[in-house]
Amino acid sequence: MKTIFSKNIESDLTSCISKIAADKVFILTNDNTQLHCLPKIKSIVENGRADIITIPSGDDNKNLTSLAQVWEYLSKNHASRKSLLINIGGGMITDLGGFAASTFKRGIRYINIPTTLLSVVDAATGGKTGINFCGLKNEIGVINPAEFVLISVDFFETLDENNLLSGFAEMIKHALISNDENWKNILRFDLESFNLNELKPLLKDSLQIKEDIVSKDPKEENLRKALNFGHTFGHAFESL
Repeated sequence: MKTIFSKNIESDLTSCISKIAADKVFILTNDNTQLHCLPKIKSIVENGRADIITIPSGDDNKNLTSLAQVWEYLSKNHASRKSLLINIGGGMITDLGGFAASTFKRGIRYINIPTTLLSVVDAATGGKTGINFCGLKNEIGVINPAEFVLISVDFFETLDENNLLSGFAEMIKHALISNDENWKNILRFDLESFNLNELKPLLKDSLQIKEDIVSKDPKEENLRKALNFGHTFGHAFESL
């Protein structure tokens, strides 16, 4: 997996697609990201270089029904083992899309373009994919990293305060399991102004913390469980 902090998402995505040299390209979105995020890669969409798959938004739709919808679209539109799936959206899209790609024809390549702060620091990186099942979060899935993860803070301009804060909470968690310097840097960030340019270096640090842990324990057999700090209780609470 290669993480790219993009200054021009359209240009960088075009470059990544060319490196993969897929026979067909598919883009997975939900109704929200189709409206707000697809326009940022309009040249790829408008010239017919990609087929668009759209599923309903919301974590309640991270389920077998939506997964089957993606598989069915890929099958009916002649996707092969050399095809590429681009997941553009929040954690629901990158989780489900990553799982769909990892299992269709025993695995096709995929790219994640996370569009929320939380999905950048959580779902889109690290290779975890999955869907909810029987009322349990991420009950079915595999660990299989994306070929590329393209990150652009421009997407965050459409996020409301609650969504920004939920992502920043994950960054606080990473700082807590890291070191004093990262913790002090996180504490200096002004949550009132939430300046995206000032967020970038903190975001890079946060991802580096996660990637260092994942590289040492990619299958979550030991050290990587530290990244679940807060998640275990949170998912249990949601299930209740």
